[in-house]
Amino acid sequence: MTDFNSILIKKIWLRMSLLFTLFVFVVPAAQSKLAPLSAEENKILKSLRITPATLWIEAHDFSGEKSDGKTVHLKDFRGSFILLNFWATWCSPCLKEMPDLEKAYRKMGREKLVVLAVAMGEGVDKIKAFGEKYGFTFPLLSDKKMEITKLYGVSSIPVTYLIDPDGIVLGRALGIRDWASPDLLKFIYSRL
Repeated sequence: MTDFNSILIKKIWLRMSLLFTLFVFVVPAAQSKLAPLSAEENKILKSLRITPATLWIEAHDFSGEKSDGKTVHLKDFRGSFILLNFWATWCSPCLKEMPDLEKAYRKMGREKLVVLAVAMGEGVDKIKAFGEKYGFTFPLLSDKKMEITKLYGVSSIPVTYLIDPDGIVLGRALGIRDWASPDLLKFIYSRL
């Protein structure tokens, strides 16, 4: 029994040493890469009530069905600045900010700015009718099973993630924003 205990203690010690090594050397190195934002860019985002990213975070890729029935992936839009917006047809604040998303989308053009509006728990037919009713031209995505919503940890809406052309999350805005504000559009242009 003593040999078994000493072998068990050695195995436990070896595993603890390995875990300690991982936490001391590997985890800090993986988390130490800072977000690609200058101090001035941080200041601009904060003035727009957008929480700047502090760490380098690559946006999670996903696939979603657009209101026209076509499937797209987030990675399909690399090279463009992306406003990844989470909303629902029943959300009053969401509906208030969507005209500003449309203005920004039209001002910048779909090659430079992509607005992906992910409808939480909503089917394609519902978002298609909604988009046609209000004349939105940016892509509305169905997230009926809430898979994209869960992937991004969204619990309150509207919430919008700012993703640069390389797929890096630059910031997050919870609540209504003026997405067509000159300061925000200037910031987006500076990142292209």
